[in-house]
Amino acid sequence: MNYVAIFHANLNYAFLVPESYERVIRSSYEVIIDEFARYPDAKYVFEASGYTIEQMAKLTPDVLQKLKIAIAEGRCEFMGAPYSHPIMANIPEEDGYWSCEFAQRVYEKYLGSRVESFWNPECTWMQYVPNAFKRAGVKYLTLDFESYMCCNDKDYAWTERNRTHDMNWGGHLPWYDLDPDCKFLHRPFKNIVPGLDGFCRSDRLVGKYLSYFRGNTTIDEYISNMVYWSGKKKDGATIIIADDAEYCGTTGYYFIKYKADYTKTFLTDPTASKKLNTMIKEILNVGPMITFKEACTEIEPVDEPFFVEDRFAWHRTFADAWANTPEARAWEPILQEMRAEYKTKYQPIIEAPDKREKFKNLIEEFWFHMTNSANSDGRWPPPPRVTCEFNRNWVLNEIKATKKTLAKIAKAVKGYSLPEEKEIVVPGQKDWRYGYHFTDKDPEDIKHLNIYELQHAVYYYHKMIDSDNPEKIEYGKKMLKKVFDEFDRRNMKGIRPTSIRE
Repeated sequence: MNYVAIFHANLNYAFLVPESYERVIRSSYEVIIDEFARYPDAKYVFEASGYTIEQMAKLTPDVLQKLKIAIAEGRCEFMGAPYSHPIMANIPEEDGYWSCEFAQRVYEKYLGSRVESFWNPECTWMQYVPNAFKRAGVKYLTLDFESYMCCNDKDYAWTERNRTHDMNWGGHLPWYDLDPDCKFLHRPFKNIVPGLDGFCRSDRLVGKYLSYFRGNTTIDEYISNMVYWSGKKKDGATIIIADDAEYCGTTGYYFIKYKADYTKTFLTDPTASKKLNTMIKEILNVGPMITFKEACTEIEPVDEPFFVEDRFAWHRTFADAWANTPEARAWEPILQEMRAEYKTKYQPIIEAPDKREKFKNLIEEFWFHMTNSANSDGRWPPPPRVTCEFNRNWVLNEIKATKKTLAKIAKAVKGYSLPEEKEIVVPGQKDWRYGYHFTDKDPEDIKHLNIYELQHAVYYYHKMIDSDNPEKIEYGKKMLKKVFDEFDRRNMKGIRPTSIRE
């Protein structure tokens, strides 16, 4: 079995204040880089937001140089993340794209190139989320195993969605008794959207990382759990770490989250180097460590399409958890108002093909501050915990900056007129085409359409059946039958339309 370790570095972390940045970088990020340097055969993934890399360049250029050397030598794969760690399912696709694009520009500046692998914050999902990453040049994306299983396996879903325990009890381990050889744990998904692949992390494994560094799990227990979830076949790869890098080297957010203790946030852990050294050595005794990209490209993919329902997130929760805090509810109308003002009054002017270059700086200034205004940890945690004053003010300053930019844009476009709206041509009632663009995949490749796409394919082929063209009618019936056959194959049997009943 091959093992993947992803260390998620995010200086936009709740309750992590600027005066602690350098100490956290050196006691956590540098420890990770240094300890892995002792084991040249142990590959790892260091993931960081655009904001985090900027701060490393400013405060600890020597640590950033160590990271660059590890990347250049092929020992470390660098993984990107949206610039200021927004929850991608809680913002529109365009906002998500810009946040990823700003991160890519940081990586170009400080690491020498754009990156292909990206972290999806909290693994939140909307059907447009993968498109936002792909538009920014991303090829490989972190996915969530529990979300996938809850949305695709009826027995798994019944157990997890009908459990009686409280989600706030402080643990993330699922209740369903899963076969460790489940292929979705060990093999990648291809073409989540065309050109974007991914691999699943699971609570069954990654939670032990935090527990080990906090002293609640021994190294023997950690390795035993890792081996168990590797399965008996030992075929493919397993993501064993995909969590906050800060827990290796500091107390992180642990004591607030689990103990309601605000006095021990991000304290240095002097035992981290020894713990990590031991962990790396013991993992290598079991199997090789590879990069995320290698897991996505060198392991045989599953044949099934990837699908997660809208608003799902990791830990079998939903994106709404980050949207329903008092701060989120207070600020979201402001963000929506600013976004609407830009899109209705200014975007048609300044982002027109013949004016985009002229207004390039203003366009990017708006989107930079707009997307930063959706930073996740500025509005986290929810009650009964309180949010950090610094994180709140960071977001409020970005909202102010967005409003100032809108004022600058309003002044810059004075004298320009909005372009005339183009007439929307509505297809005729008997037109066989389905006007809604529901997938970039081949809609006739039924087997590889996800559930969302299959549902739209029903309408797509029904429109053919409603045509006046006999050939299109017959073809529509043929393809609609294939759609419902695929539903049957996935144990999602339903009542077939009269047009295709035997």
